[in-house]
Parts: sequence; C-alpha cells; structure tokens
Amino acid sequence: MSEFQSKLITLNDVIDQQFFFNIPIYQRLYVWGKEQIHTLLDDIVAAWLEKKNEFYLGGTLVIERAVNGSEDMRYFDLIDGQQRFTTLWLISVVLKEHLAAYIQADTKQGKRLRISFSIRPQVTKFFEKVCEGLPASLPEAMQLEDALQEIRAYFDNYSDKKEALDKRALSEFILTKVQLILTTVPDHTDLNKLFEVINNRGVQLQHHEILKAKLLEKIENHDEREAYALLWDACANMNGYVERHLKATTKLDTVSLYEKKVDFKNGEREQLANAKAVLDELRKITNASDDQSMKLEEILNQTEIVTTSENDPGEEIDSGLPDRVTSIITFPMLLQHVLRIYLQQKKTVKQHDIEKISDKDLLFIFKKFWLDEKPNETDAKQFLELLWEIRYQFDNHVIKWILVEEEKQHAIRRMRINYNKKQDTYYLQRETKDASPDFALLQSMLYHSQQMTTQYWLTPLLKFLLENNSDGAELYLQHLDNHLLCSRIDESLIKRTHRFLQNLWHEEDLIDATESLGQQYENGTQYPHYWFYKLEYVLYLKLKRTNSRLVDNFKITAKNSVEHVTPQNPEQKQDEIPTDILHNFGNLALVTKSINSELSNDGFSIKKEKFKQRHKGKGVSLKLEDVFANTQWKEAEIKAHQQKMIDDFNEYMRLVCSQTDKKKINEQRYE
Repeated sequence: MSEFQSKLITLNDVIDQQFFFNIPIYQRLYVWGKEQIHTLLDDIVAAWLEKKNEFYLGGTLVIERAVNGSEDMRYFDLIDGQQRFTTLWLISVVLKEHLAAYIQADTKQGKRLRISFSIRPQVTKFFEKVCEGLPASLPEAMQLEDALQEIRAYFDNYSDKKEALDKRALSEFILTKVQLILTTVPDHTDLNKLFEVINNRGVQLQHHEILKAKLLEKIENHDEREAYALLWDACANMNGYVERHLKATTKLDTVSLYEKKVDFKNGEREQLANAKAVLDELRKITNASDDQSMKLEEILNQTEIVTTSENDPGEEIDSGLPDRVTSIITFPMLLQHVLRIYLQQKKTVKQHDIEKISDKDLLFIFKKFWLDEKPNETDAKQFLELLWEIRYQFDNHVIKWILVEEEKQHAIRRMRINYNKKQDTYYLQRETKDASPDFALLQSMLYHSQQMTTQYWLTPLLKFLLENNSDGAELYLQHLDNHLLCSRIDESLIKRTHRFLQNLWHEEDLIDATESLGQQYENGTQYPHYWFYKLEYVLYLKLKRTNSRLVDNFKITAKNSVEHVTPQNPEQKQDEIPTDILHNFGNLALVTKSINSELSNDGFSIKKEKFKQRHKGKGVSLKLEDVFANTQWKEAEIKAHQQKMIDDFNEYMRLVCSQTDKKKINEQRYE
C-alpha cells in the first residue's frame, strides 16, 4: 500500500472482515482511569437509551502488517487511538456473553484474541486466561486489571441509577452502532517520526473529521476523492487564510489561478474563487504523484490541520502571519452556515434549513437535515465545492482577529500578488492594512452584539458574497442588520435569517428609534446591549462624515457593563434625578467592567474629569464622548442627548433605505 486509506467501520465489520489488532512495542502503556472509562461508558449508554443510529468512538490510526499464510485475516498495529480502542475491547470482555466474537476469534491456529500486546507478551497471556474465565493477575497488567474492575463495577451498580441495563440490547448496540474511522497508513512510514507527532498532537478526532469521511466515501474515483479531501483540509484550518493552507499542502500554483479571471455579475472574479477550477489543478497534482511514495508530511496533512510550509516564499515578508490570524467562528460553525446555503439552493431536499447552529451537534444536524436523505456522489461534490467557495469569500470579506502590536483586533485583509527577489518567485500575500474599515466595524458590531456560538447574520452575508460582487456588501449588511434586528418580528434568528436566504433583500417593518431607544426598564442595566453597539456604529459614520478626530482610534470592542452617567446611588443628594430619567437610554452607556468600577458613584463633573484624563479621544465610547461634551448633566441635558441619539439613529436608517432603493433601481435597469 502506497497511501493512507480511511473508512468508517463497526465492530461487526471487524468480526466479518477478520481484523486483528496489536499494541506495538513503541506504544505507551494503558493509562485510562475511572473518569475516562466512566465518561465513555456514560456516553455509550446515553446514546443507546436515546436510540441513536450511531455512536462515534473516534479515529484510529493503524499500519497493516503482512502475515504469512493469513490471506483471510488482516493484522494491524495500533498507532493512535489505542486508549479508546482498548477500553472498548475491555468493555466487550466484561460483556463477553454477548460480544464473544469480538473478543476473540476461531482461526486455523486456534482461538486468537482480537487485541494482542507486543508491548508486554505476558499481558496477552493474562487476557487469554481472563477470557477463559480462569483466575489471573499480573503486575504488568495492573492498569488493565483496574480498568476491568471499573467496568464491572459500572454495570453492577447501574441499578442504583434509574433502571437496570439490558446488557444484551446494549451489546447489540455496541456491536452494530459504535463506529470509528480506521485510517491505514503505508507500511514504509517512518514510525518514530509519526509516533512523535501523534504524541505531541494530543487531539482526538473531531466531529467534522467524521463528517469529512462520510462525504468523501461517496466519491468513488480515488484521484477525485483525494482532490476534494485536499480542498476540505485547506478549509478546515480556520486560522490564517485558506489559499495559504492549500498552497502549503499541495504546492498548487495559486498565483496563476488568482491572475486568471472569469466573467461574473457584470464584472470579473478570479479563478481561485471557483472550486471547479481549483479542483482541476488539484487533480493534475494528484495524478502526477500517484506513483510516488507518500511522505510522512503528506500523511499528516491528510489527517491533521494543515500548517504553513517553511518553504513558502512569502514567509520572509509576513513571517508568522497564520499564527497571528484567528477566525471569529469555528470550522463546525462554518460547515453549518454552508449547509444552510446548500439546503436553500438545493430544491430537491425535503428540509430547506436547519433548526439551530451548534458546534457539539454538528453530526446530528447534518444527519437530520441532509445525510438521512442519502445524498449521492454529485450531492457530496456540490457541497464540498460550495464549502471552498464560501470559505474563500469568508476569508476575503469577513473580519478576522488579527494581532497588531500585541493587540487583537478585527480587520479584513485582502490578497495581492507579491514578488520575492531572493527566490525569484511570485506569491499571494495579504495586505497589512485594513481593506474595508467601515465594513469591518459593522461586522464587529454584529459579532459583539450577537451570540458568539451562532452568528446567524453570517449566513445571508455569505450567500450575498457568493452570488454578488463585493462592492455592494457593506450596504447589503447594513440592510440585513436593520431589517433583521431593528424590526418587530418576534421569531428565532434562524427563522428570520432564512427569509433573507430566500430573498437577500427581504424587508420587515422597521422600528422607529423613538421606540427602540425609548424603552423603559426597571433598571437600566437590563437595556439590550445591541442598541448601544449599534449606536456606536451610527455615531462613527456620522463623525467620520465631519472628519472628526474622535474616529481615528475608534474600534468596537467587547463591553458588558451598563454605566449610569448620573449614578443610581449618588454621593451627593443634589445629583439625584427622577427614576424614569435615571434609567433612560440617554443616561446610559455600555462600557467595560473596569471603566464602570472606575467611574462608580461619582457625580458628573468628577466622571467627566476622569474620562478626560484617561479615555477622551481613545475610542472608548462615542456616546460618552457626546455626553461629556456637556458642561452639566441635568434632566434637560439627558433628554436632549436622548433625542439627539434618536435623530441620529433614524437618519442612518433612512439613509440606508434610500441607498438600497437606488441600488435596486440601478440593478433593474441592467436586467
């Protein structure tokens, strides 16, 4: 075998295909204790009680060994996944009445354990006695003995929980529903290096890697499957930029693909944005390397998150860039945004949207809303192509966390072609300046004001970027934000955003700012943070139009404390104001906890001086900049500030509506 192979298998497959496993001499001893064992048992039992159709044990990395005279049997050395795989086998030993065929098999040479221990031959003999029901004890197998005891105790004491276990039914579940990805690597692999990397990695197979295997197994042609796998792997690393990941692992000529343009929406788009064009080049690379032995690095790049090559000519100029760039969402989140767009585009599927975005439920969501419909090879390819094209637009037009002078901030960095004189090579590099600061600020406002683990606004934006030129993206996101979050619709965000997937320019009845900024709460700290974040963005645009220096250092950052400018418990009685004014939006600002503590119960004049000395002009809060521009802060000033904020908010909303109407009219002229 000259390359790695991955496939999903059950314990039934292990039995039917006569698989046998060995713990090689260079593997560490079994180390799992009570906590890990009970966690695995709880997970398996919970999946069985919930009547799930599968339980994923994780990934197992093996090397197949040839054994003379054993054509009907296959032998593997366990390289990675030993602890989980061995624990599952130990569970089977305890449940041996129902899982005997998995524990050991009848061969021409007699009974043979499914797992043997080259690491300690005595351990194999110990388990042979255990399986025969004979007394056995061995100092070298103490950890394994303890594990067996913990598993027995778990089942013996399970009646102390809700109900006794049906061990036969549970065993059937383990036999047929427990699945793992068996990845076989070439037998000529440098095991010392491979094992060292695996030990240093310390990361178990993730759910998105299982999803990858499910999709790739639908692609029959090997060369095509490998090309799509390379595309997936480049997308899976959410830190850094996708074109760099692809270049690092495949040496694809990304510059040529970037230079070549294709017609798109009254303009052009680079071929690198087109998945089919990228796949065509990847197939050429995989075809050319078919006869070459697979190197260790290539094996790892197929199973691990990719890293940037040390030979990348761009490394001299933007050294360390991938480590300084992190995504605002995880890869499972991106996959679910892609799935939403895929389902909306695919008219033949029963479900046209998922019910939620959830990292931990990735496999369940894909299964329920797509995989249960038995997608074919074409469907899998279309999804993988869509994944690349959306990830490409995501990297070009969506904010990332970028480390600038030891401070993380949101920014959008576009691509350009650069030249390396030393190596006489052209390569793609990201700009060091923000590409669209206003667009980035709007996204930052949404990011901080919405739930971190969902960011539903991203799905319609990504669909817009996929289908349109990017020059209208900022206006589109302004429209989306207004109609999604400043309207009267009282439904879940996923249902509301689905309307925009059906019609990108969908409209709702907008709320006048007199209502949204005039809400009354028992305490001002209950005021929704979204309105504070949104107002900061509105004030930024207004001040920028007047060339105010206040916007020079302005960034929207995470804030979680609502500050009363006139305090709730003022130190001076003369600073007291009526309750309805005290908790009025005009008397409130969203700040960090440290600033909230710093300003405390001081009166207006003292707070103003503290703000002037420590924060004025530093982009802390544009609303507070307006507040502390006053000479006093009484009822009249609070009401005037409140009305001023309402007017600015409504003016912004009207301006966006007007620009949107003009855009629609212009588009109709060209249709």
